[in-house]
Amino acid sequence: MIRALLCLLLTTAFLGGCAVKEKLYTPSEAEKKLVAFCKKESSAPISLITHITGKTLWVYVPFNEPIFTIKPAPGDKAEKKHTPLDLLYLGGDFDEKNNFSFEYDIVSDTIPADPATYGSGYNEKFAKIRQLIYQGLQESIFNITPGNAPDFVVVVIADITTGVGIKSLLYLSDLKQFMTDAIPSDEYYMREQNEIFGNQDMTNDTAGKSLTYTDVSWTDFLVSQIKTRIKFKFTQSDVKPDSDPDKLIASCAANTLRFYPFKDYSGVYLYNIRQKRDMLFDKTQLKTFEEKDWWASKGKFTTIHFDAGQIKP
Repeated sequence: MIRALLCLLLTTAFLGGCAVKEKLYTPSEAEKKLVAFCKKESSAPISLITHITGKTLWVYVPFNEPIFTIKPAPGDKAEKKHTPLDLLYLGGDFDEKNNFSFEYDIVSDTIPADPATYGSGYNEKFAKIRQLIYQGLQESIFNITPGNAPDFVVVVIADITTGVGIKSLLYLSDLKQFMTDAIPSDEYYMREQNEIFGNQDMTNDTAGKSLTYTDVSWTDFLVSQIKTRIKFKFTQSDVKPDSDPDKLIASCAANTLRFYPFKDYSGVYLYNIRQKRDMLFDKTQLKTFEEKDWWASKGKFTTIHFDAGQIKP
């Protein structure tokens, strides 16, 4: 009797386990609208896979062509000029004391390397797809009430023939302001974080199974953006820094943090590796490093909803 009962229990457990299916992700109506818009407006067949985790919307686009094109560099070699300050290393995180923490190594009076005789650019189709996704977000996500809308969007466009992709992380409110000319393109390109990465599992991945869908944290987003601003100042800005790098890095942090609702931090900690000097600025001190931008007081983004001829707030 006991043996028969045990066999029955084992059989039931086995059949029950076989009957359980993997829970499938069900896209929201806004996601369906985003996918439908992109497919309708695209001049070529396009596939989009969406997934929401917490307050982050992921958009995965398998791409069957190389993302980059390689071509000779134009023009003659520019005259070499000494770089007053050069950033050799930059690290950053959010530490256990609730500080945005950065360490860096900076040397002075360097000569830039010889320029490359070739350059790379985005595939034209890739650029069109990314622009199409921005337009699709405007059509599908922008009008969702803030409490229900995602905070962040991660767009991954992957060359599934090689497993190389570009991951773009953006704060939805930043994109809204950019697309309504509330912030200029130069400022927006500091805010959107782009990363080139490789993953062998993305090869032939048409369903986005190779991605790990996580909820983007405010601290990760802000650390990444502050680092982007610092690197730009040292490598791409028309006016290279020539003195007081500590003040410049503190300014990059201040000019990032002032624009976002995240306030759950104590301050900004800096460590200058070469000078063996550390600094800690609290929120009040950090405000003294803020730089006024001509567009910062241009206005606020406002959405007006129309219903049966009536304006609704």
